Amino acid sequence: MIGGSVIVDQDAGAAGFSDVQPFRPPPDISNPVLELVDPDKIDYAFGAFQRGYYLTALAIATENARTGDAAALTLIGFLYENGLGVPQDRKEAALWYGLAVEAGDPAAMVELANLHANGDGVALDRKKAADLLETALAKGRTEAAYGLGLVFLAGDGRPRDPEKAAAYFRQAAEAGDAEAQYALASLYQEGTGVAADPAEAAAWMGRAADSGNIAAAVEYAIMLFNGTGVSANEKLAYAWFQLAARAGNPIAQNRLARLYASGRGVRQDEERAAVWHLRAQRAGLNDPWLDEMMVRLGEEKRARALAASGEADAGLPEEGAGLAPPASGSPSAAGAPVPKPK
Repeated sequence: MIGGSVIVDQDAGAAGFSDVQPFRPPPDISNPVLELVDPDKIDYAFGAFQRGYYLTALAIATENARTGDAAALTLIGFLYENGLGVPQDRKEAALWYGLAVEAGDPAAMVELANLHANGDGVALDRKKAADLLETALAKGRTEAAYGLGLVFLAGDGRPRDPEKAAAYFRQAAEAGDAEAQYALASLYQEGTGVAADPAEAAAWMGRAADSGNIAAAVEYAIMLFNGTGVSANEKLAYAWFQLAARAGNPIAQNRLARLYASGRGVRQDEERAAVWHLRAQRAGLNDPWLDEMMVRLGEEKRARALAASGEADAGLPEEGAGLAPPASGSPSAAGAPVPKPK
Protein backbone atom coordinates (compact mmCIF):
# COMPACT_ATOMS: atom_id res chain seq x y z
CA MET A 1 0.00 0.00 0.00
CA ILE A 2 1.26 3.47 -0.89
CA GLY A 3 -0.55 6.63 0.03
CA GLY A 4 -3.63 4.63 0.96
CA SER A 5 -3.93 2.88 -2.39
CA VAL A 6 -2.55 -0.22 -4.03
CA ILE A 7 0.46 0.71 -6.15
CA VAL A 8 -0.29 -1.64 -8.99
CA ASP A 9 -3.22 -3.63 -10.25
CA GLN A 10 -3.95 -6.06 -13.04
CA ASP A 11 -5.26 -3.63 -15.68
CA ALA A 12 -1.93 -2.48 -17.03
CA GLY A 13 -1.71 -4.44 -20.25
CA ALA A 14 -3.98 -4.74 -23.22
CA ALA A 15 -7.72 -4.29 -22.92
CA GLY A 16 -8.22 -8.04 -23.09
CA PHE A 17 -9.54 -10.21 -25.87
CA SER A 18 -13.07 -8.89 -26.24
CA ASP A 19 -12.16 -6.81 -29.30
CA VAL A 20 -9.18 -8.72 -30.58
CA GLN A 21 -8.84 -9.14 -34.33
CA PRO A 22 -6.74 -11.64 -36.30
CA PHE A 23 -4.16 -9.08 -37.26
CA ARG A 24 -0.45 -8.82 -36.62
CA PRO A 25 0.89 -5.24 -36.48
CA PRO A 26 3.13 -4.06 -39.32
CA PRO A 27 6.77 -5.05 -38.92
CA ASP A 28 9.43 -2.69 -37.64
CA ILE A 29 11.17 -1.62 -40.83
CA SER A 30 13.70 0.73 -39.25
CA ASN A 31 16.21 -2.12 -39.44
CA PRO A 32 14.55 -4.44 -41.93
CA VAL A 33 14.82 -8.17 -41.53
CA LEU A 34 12.37 -9.99 -43.74
CA GLU A 35 11.64 -13.08 -41.68
CA LEU A 36 8.69 -14.12 -43.80
CA VAL A 37 10.86 -15.21 -46.73
CA ASP A 38 13.46 -17.95 -46.93
CA PRO A 39 16.59 -15.98 -47.93
CA ASP A 40 18.06 -18.96 -49.76
CA LYS A 41 15.17 -18.79 -52.20
CA ILE A 42 15.49 -15.19 -53.24
CA ASP A 43 19.24 -14.66 -53.38
CA TYR A 44 20.35 -11.20 -54.40
CA ALA A 45 16.91 -9.64 -54.05
CA PHE A 46 16.88 -10.58 -50.38
CA GLY A 47 20.41 -9.26 -49.92
CA ALA A 48 19.45 -5.93 -51.46
CA PHE A 49 16.38 -5.77 -49.22
CA GLN A 50 18.45 -6.41 -46.11
CA ARG A 51 20.73 -3.50 -46.99
CA GLY A 52 17.80 -1.18 -47.59
CA TYR A 53 18.17 -1.09 -51.38
CA TYR A 54 14.47 -1.54 -51.95
CA LEU A 55 14.31 -0.50 -55.60
CA THR A 56 17.14 -2.89 -56.40
CA ALA A 57 15.37 -5.63 -54.46
CA LEU A 58 12.18 -4.92 -56.39
CA ALA A 59 13.95 -5.04 -59.75
CA ILE A 60 15.68 -8.35 -58.99
CA ALA A 61 12.56 -9.89 -57.44
CA THR A 62 10.47 -8.80 -60.43
CA GLU A 63 12.88 -10.56 -62.78
CA ASN A 64 12.82 -13.68 -60.59
CA ALA A 65 9.02 -13.54 -60.46
CA ARG A 66 8.84 -13.99 -64.23
CA THR A 67 9.91 -17.59 -63.67
CA GLY A 68 7.22 -18.13 -61.03
CA ASP A 69 9.58 -17.79 -58.05
CA ALA A 70 7.13 -17.80 -55.14
CA ALA A 71 9.54 -16.18 -52.67
CA ALA A 72 10.17 -13.32 -55.12
CA LEU A 73 6.42 -12.80 -55.52
CA THR A 74 6.08 -12.63 -51.74
CA LEU A 75 8.90 -10.11 -51.44
CA ILE A 76 7.27 -7.84 -54.03
CA GLY A 77 4.02 -8.02 -52.07
CA PHE A 78 5.87 -7.14 -48.88
CA LEU A 79 7.51 -4.10 -50.50
CA TYR A 80 4.14 -2.79 -51.70
CA GLU A 81 2.40 -3.56 -48.41
CA ASN A 82 4.92 -1.54 -46.42
CA GLY A 83 5.74 1.17 -48.95
CA LEU A 84 9.40 0.24 -49.26
CA GLY A 85 10.91 1.76 -52.39
CA VAL A 86 7.42 2.17 -53.86
CA PRO A 87 4.27 4.01 -52.76
CA GLN A 88 2.39 1.93 -50.20
CA ASP A 89 -0.35 0.03 -52.01
CA ARG A 90 -2.04 -2.79 -50.10
CA LYS A 91 -4.26 -3.64 -53.08
CA GLU A 92 -1.17 -4.20 -55.22
CA ALA A 93 0.44 -6.13 -52.35
CA ALA A 94 -2.58 -8.43 -52.21
CA LEU A 95 -2.27 -9.16 -55.93
CA TRP A 96 1.37 -10.22 -55.55
CA TYR A 97 0.64 -12.23 -52.40
CA GLY A 98 -2.19 -13.92 -54.28
CA LEU A 99 0.19 -14.98 -57.04
CA ALA A 100 2.62 -16.29 -54.42
CA VAL A 101 -0.19 -18.22 -52.73
CA GLU A 102 -1.08 -19.81 -56.07
CA ALA A 103 2.58 -20.80 -56.33
CA GLY A 104 2.28 -22.49 -52.93
CA ASP A 105 4.25 -20.08 -50.71
CA PRO A 106 3.04 -20.41 -47.08
CA ALA A 107 4.62 -17.09 -46.06
CA ALA A 108 2.41 -15.29 -48.57
CA MET A 109 -0.59 -17.16 -47.15
CA VAL A 110 0.06 -15.60 -43.74
CA GLU A 111 0.43 -12.12 -45.20
CA LEU A 112 -2.65 -12.39 -47.40
CA ALA A 113 -4.62 -13.76 -44.43
CA ASN A 114 -3.75 -10.63 -42.45
CA LEU A 115 -5.00 -8.43 -45.28
CA HIS A 116 -8.28 -10.37 -45.58
CA ALA A 117 -8.74 -10.32 -41.80
CA ASN A 118 -8.85 -6.52 -41.90
CA GLY A 119 -10.25 -5.87 -45.38
CA ASP A 120 -7.01 -4.07 -46.14
CA GLY A 121 -6.56 -3.87 -49.92
CA VAL A 122 -8.90 -6.84 -50.36
CA ALA A 123 -12.43 -7.79 -49.37
CA LEU A 124 -12.95 -8.35 -45.65
CA ASP A 125 -13.20 -12.13 -45.43
CA ARG A 126 -12.20 -13.71 -42.14
CA LYS A 127 -13.23 -17.18 -43.22
CA LYS A 128 -10.78 -16.95 -46.11
CA ALA A 129 -8.17 -15.57 -43.71
CA ALA A 130 -8.65 -18.61 -41.47
CA ASP A 131 -8.45 -20.96 -44.46
CA LEU A 132 -5.14 -19.40 -45.51
CA LEU A 133 -3.74 -19.57 -41.99
CA GLU A 134 -4.65 -23.24 -41.64
CA THR A 135 -2.95 -24.07 -44.93
CA ALA A 136 0.13 -22.03 -43.98
CA LEU A 137 0.38 -23.78 -40.63
CA ALA A 138 0.09 -27.18 -42.29
CA LYS A 139 3.02 -26.13 -44.48
CA GLY A 140 5.13 -25.28 -41.44
CA ARG A 141 4.57 -21.55 -40.85
CA THR A 142 4.22 -21.58 -37.06
CA GLU A 143 3.39 -17.86 -36.91
CA ALA A 144 0.05 -18.80 -38.50
CA ALA A 145 -0.84 -20.53 -35.23
CA TYR A 146 -1.02 -17.16 -33.47
CA GLY A 147 -3.48 -15.83 -36.05
CA LEU A 148 -5.59 -18.97 -35.76
CA GLY A 149 -5.62 -18.55 -32.00
CA LEU A 150 -7.10 -15.09 -32.47
CA VAL A 151 -9.63 -16.42 -34.98
CA PHE A 152 -10.95 -19.12 -32.63
CA LEU A 153 -10.88 -16.79 -29.63
CA ALA A 154 -12.95 -14.14 -31.41
CA GLY A 155 -15.23 -16.64 -33.16
CA ASP A 156 -14.92 -14.69 -36.39
CA GLY A 157 -14.09 -16.83 -39.42
CA ARG A 158 -14.46 -19.98 -37.34
CA PRO A 159 -16.85 -20.93 -34.51
CA ARG A 160 -15.62 -19.56 -31.18
CA ASP A 161 -13.55 -22.19 -29.38
CA PRO A 162 -11.35 -20.87 -26.54
CA GLU A 163 -9.74 -24.28 -26.00
CA LYS A 164 -8.61 -24.44 -29.63
CA ALA A 165 -7.44 -20.84 -29.33
CA ALA A 166 -5.30 -21.75 -26.33
CA ALA A 167 -3.82 -24.73 -28.15
CA TYR A 168 -2.88 -22.58 -31.14
CA PHE A 169 -1.43 -19.87 -28.91
CA ARG A 170 0.66 -22.49 -27.13
CA GLN A 171 1.97 -23.84 -30.43
CA ALA A 172 3.09 -20.36 -31.50
CA ALA A 173 4.32 -19.47 -28.01
CA GLU A 174 6.53 -22.55 -27.81
CA ALA A 175 8.00 -21.52 -31.18
CA GLY A 176 9.03 -18.19 -29.62
CA ASP A 177 6.24 -15.85 -30.77
CA ALA A 178 6.12 -13.03 -28.19
CA GLU A 179 2.54 -12.02 -28.99
CA ALA A 180 1.37 -15.62 -28.63
CA GLN A 181 3.24 -15.90 -25.32
CA TYR A 182 1.44 -12.80 -24.08
CA ALA A 183 -1.91 -14.10 -25.32
CA LEU A 184 -1.41 -17.48 -23.66
CA ALA A 185 -0.39 -15.81 -20.40
CA SER A 186 -3.58 -13.75 -20.52
CA LEU A 187 -5.68 -16.88 -21.02
CA TYR A 188 -4.07 -18.45 -17.94
CA GLN A 189 -4.80 -15.25 -16.01
CA GLU A 190 -8.46 -15.28 -17.02
CA GLY A 191 -9.07 -19.03 -17.08
CA THR A 192 -10.24 -18.79 -20.69
CA GLY A 193 -9.76 -21.98 -22.70
CA VAL A 194 -7.50 -23.31 -19.95
CA ALA A 195 -7.77 -23.68 -16.19
CA ALA A 196 -6.74 -20.47 -14.44
CA ASP A 197 -3.15 -20.88 -13.29
CA PRO A 198 -1.30 -17.85 -11.85
CA ALA A 199 2.07 -19.61 -12.01
CA GLU A 200 1.68 -20.52 -15.69
CA ALA A 201 0.40 -17.02 -16.40
CA ALA A 202 3.50 -15.53 -14.78
CA ALA A 203 5.84 -17.92 -16.58
CA TRP A 204 4.43 -17.14 -20.01
CA MET A 205 4.13 -13.43 -19.23
CA GLY A 206 7.79 -13.44 -18.28
CA ARG A 207 8.68 -15.23 -21.51
CA ALA A 208 6.74 -12.65 -23.52
CA ALA A 209 8.38 -9.78 -21.65
CA ASP A 210 11.78 -11.32 -22.21
CA SER A 211 10.94 -11.56 -25.93
CA GLY A 212 10.36 -7.81 -26.07
CA ASN A 213 6.59 -7.46 -25.61
CA ILE A 214 6.23 -4.20 -23.66
CA ALA A 215 2.64 -4.82 -22.51
CA ALA A 216 3.85 -8.14 -21.11
CA ALA A 217 6.75 -6.40 -19.36
CA VAL A 218 4.27 -4.18 -17.52
CA GLU A 219 2.04 -7.13 -16.58
CA TYR A 220 5.03 -9.17 -15.43
CA ALA A 221 6.28 -6.29 -13.30
CA ILE A 222 2.86 -6.12 -11.64
CA MET A 223 2.99 -9.87 -10.96
CA LEU A 224 6.44 -9.53 -9.43
CA PHE A 225 5.42 -6.61 -7.25
CA ASN A 226 2.28 -8.33 -5.97
CA GLY A 227 3.74 -11.85 -5.85
CA THR A 228 1.05 -13.18 -8.18
CA GLY A 229 2.09 -16.55 -9.58
CA VAL A 230 5.73 -15.76 -8.87
CA SER A 231 7.75 -14.88 -5.77
CA ALA A 232 7.35 -11.22 -4.88
CA ASN A 233 10.42 -9.24 -5.89
CA GLU A 234 10.12 -5.46 -5.77
CA LYS A 235 13.63 -4.84 -7.10
CA LEU A 236 12.98 -6.95 -10.17
CA ALA A 237 9.54 -5.38 -10.59
CA TYR A 238 11.33 -2.02 -10.63
CA ALA A 239 13.67 -3.22 -13.38
CA TRP A 240 10.81 -4.35 -15.62
CA PHE A 241 8.82 -1.16 -14.97
CA GLN A 242 11.90 0.85 -15.89
CA LEU A 243 12.34 -1.04 -19.15
CA ALA A 244 8.71 -0.51 -20.14
CA ALA A 245 8.72 3.12 -18.98
CA ARG A 246 11.73 3.91 -21.14
CA ALA A 247 9.89 2.28 -24.05
CA GLY A 248 7.15 4.89 -23.58
CA ASN A 249 4.46 2.90 -21.75
CA PRO A 250 2.56 5.44 -19.59
CA ILE A 251 1.32 2.86 -17.08
CA ALA A 252 4.89 1.74 -16.47
CA GLN A 253 5.95 5.38 -16.18
CA ASN A 254 3.30 5.94 -13.52
CA ARG A 255 4.22 2.80 -11.58
CA LEU A 256 7.91 3.67 -11.78
CA ALA A 257 7.11 7.12 -10.39
CA ARG A 258 5.29 5.52 -7.47
CA LEU A 259 8.20 3.20 -6.76
CA TYR A 260 10.59 6.14 -6.63
CA ALA A 261 8.20 8.18 -4.51
CA SER A 262 7.80 5.40 -1.94
CA GLY A 263 11.25 3.81 -2.09
CA ARG A 264 9.82 0.41 -3.02
CA GLY A 265 12.30 -1.71 -4.98
CA VAL A 266 14.63 1.25 -5.42
CA ARG A 267 16.12 4.06 -3.34
CA GLN A 268 13.53 6.75 -2.65
CA ASP A 269 13.96 9.74 -4.96
CA GLU A 270 11.01 12.10 -5.29
CA GLU A 271 12.67 14.14 -8.02
CA ARG A 272 12.97 11.06 -10.24
CA ALA A 273 9.41 10.19 -9.28
CA ALA A 274 8.35 13.62 -10.51
CA VAL A 275 10.13 13.13 -13.85
CA TRP A 276 8.26 9.90 -14.57
CA HIS A 277 4.97 11.22 -13.21
CA LEU A 278 5.16 14.16 -15.61
CA ARG A 279 5.87 11.88 -18.55
CA ALA A 280 2.91 9.64 -17.70
CA GLN A 281 0.74 12.71 -17.19
CA ARG A 282 1.59 13.99 -20.67
CA ALA A 283 0.31 10.67 -22.02
CA GLY A 284 -2.99 11.24 -20.20
CA LEU A 285 -2.44 9.17 -17.05
CA ASN A 286 -3.16 11.32 -14.00
CA ASP A 287 -2.39 10.38 -10.40
CA PRO A 288 -3.68 12.59 -7.54
CA TRP A 289 -1.36 10.93 -5.02
CA LEU A 290 1.69 11.87 -7.09
CA ASP A 291 0.23 15.34 -7.64
CA GLU A 292 0.32 15.80 -3.86
CA MET A 293 3.95 14.70 -3.85
CA MET A 294 4.70 17.32 -6.51
CA VAL A 295 3.30 20.05 -4.25
CA ARG A 296 5.60 18.94 -1.43
CA LEU A 297 8.60 18.75 -3.74
CA GLY A 298 9.35 22.44 -3.84
CA GLU A 299 9.65 24.88 -6.72
CA GLU A 300 13.32 24.23 -7.58
CA LYS A 301 12.99 20.44 -7.79
CA ARG A 302 9.72 20.72 -9.69
CA ALA A 303 11.41 22.93 -12.27
CA ARG A 304 14.29 20.47 -12.67
CA ALA A 305 11.90 17.56 -13.00
CA LEU A 306 9.84 19.42 -15.58
CA ALA A 307 12.94 20.10 -17.67
CA ALA A 308 14.21 16.53 -17.32
CA SER A 309 10.84 15.01 -18.19
CA GLY A 310 11.07 16.39 -21.70
CA GLU A 311 14.43 14.82 -22.45
CA ALA A 312 14.59 11.67 -24.56
CA ASP A 313 16.31 9.65 -21.82
CA ALA A 314 13.96 10.94 -19.11
CA GLY A 315 16.67 13.30 -17.98
CA LEU A 316 18.09 11.42 -15.03
CA PRO A 317 20.06 8.17 -14.89
CA GLU A 318 18.19 5.41 -13.13
CA GLU A 319 19.01 3.82 -9.80
CA GLY A 320 18.91 0.16 -10.69
CA ALA A 321 19.67 -1.57 -7.40
CA GLY A 322 21.84 -3.92 -9.46
CA LEU A 323 18.88 -5.15 -11.49
CA ALA A 324 18.28 -2.36 -13.99
CA PRO A 325 18.17 -3.71 -17.54
CA PRO A 326 21.26 -3.19 -19.67
CA ALA A 327 21.28 -0.76 -22.60
CA SER A 328 19.90 -3.55 -24.77
CA GLY A 329 18.09 -6.58 -23.48
CA SER A 330 15.90 -7.30 -20.48
CA PRO A 331 16.36 -7.73 -16.73
CA SER A 332 16.75 -11.47 -17.30
CA ALA A 333 19.93 -10.67 -19.24
CA ALA A 334 21.18 -8.95 -16.10
CA GLY A 335 20.96 -12.14 -14.06
CA ALA A 336 17.27 -12.44 -13.20
CA PRO A 337 15.81 -15.17 -15.44
CA VAL A 338 12.06 -15.58 -15.79
CA PRO A 339 10.41 -18.79 -14.57
CA LYS A 340 9.86 -21.60 -17.05
CA PRO A 341 6.33 -22.62 -18.03
CA LYS A 342 5.21 -26.22 -17.63
